[in-house]
Parts: sequence; C-alpha cells; structure tokens
Amino acid sequence: MENVRFHITVKGIVVLNNKILLMKRIHPSSDGLGYWELPGGGLEYGETPNQALIRELKEETGLDIIILKPAYTFTKVREDYQTVGIGFLCIPKNDCVHLSNEHIDYLFASLEKAKELLDNEIFNDIICTVEEYNHILSNSKKL
Repeated sequence: MENVRFHITVKGIVVLNNKILLMKRIHPSSDGLGYWELPGGGLEYGETPNQALIRELKEETGLDIIILKPAYTFTKVREDYQTVGIGFLCIPKNDCVHLSNEHIDYLFASLEKAKELLDNEIFNDIICTVEEYNHILSNSKKL
C-alpha cells in the first residue's frame, strides 16, 4: 500500500430558486457514477478548500459564488488512490452559466429531477443539505 495516493476534491451544491446546479460531463465518470455531477474539482497545492471551490466553479461554470457552509464529506476508494471530498452549500452571485470544455450541458434541477439524473451515491450525499437549506429558507420567509 505504499503507492496509494490521496486526491482532495471539493463540490458545490449551488442552489438557485430552489433548484440545484447539475453539470453534464462529456464522458461518463470513470467511477461508474454517470454523466451528471455537481460542479467542482481538485485542490491545487497551497489552496484552501474554499479557494479551490471558488476557482473551480468559476472555471467550470463562469459563476461567482457565495459559500454558505461546508455541508458534507465523502470518500471514494479505488485500487491505487482514494478521493476525499468536501461538499459545500453555495448560492450564485449571478445566474449566467458558461460551460468549460469539461461539460456539454447544465441544468438547474428540482430535487425530483436531480434524483432522476444523479447516481444514488451522489444524490444521497446531498439530499439532507438541500432539505436543510429549503427548511431554513421557509422559516426565514415566516419572519
């Protein structure tokens, strides 16, 4: 196990008008998780997770974001490396998505549509975060 490597990644649950930003990859995930994913990517040396997420979202979507909070962690173990990830709850400062060359489409999806498009592994990671966000929004509207 001396050649095992770790990869640290960040993902954004970007919520706009009660919908989640999903990105469609050019090729399906090598992990078997399908075409649709959350935006994000790997940390570069010296970056904080927040800095990496802001950079990755700008590169992949053209969006400027406000990070509300770290929301969940995940890990994926492969034969020769392990990915450790942090998912962040975010809101966009603008809503004009510009795709990078990594993706061919995007969608602001309802929870129902997200469940249909995302692999269960990804959907199960984010569902509690999205429900918590919606609960906070509904309570703030009552004030």
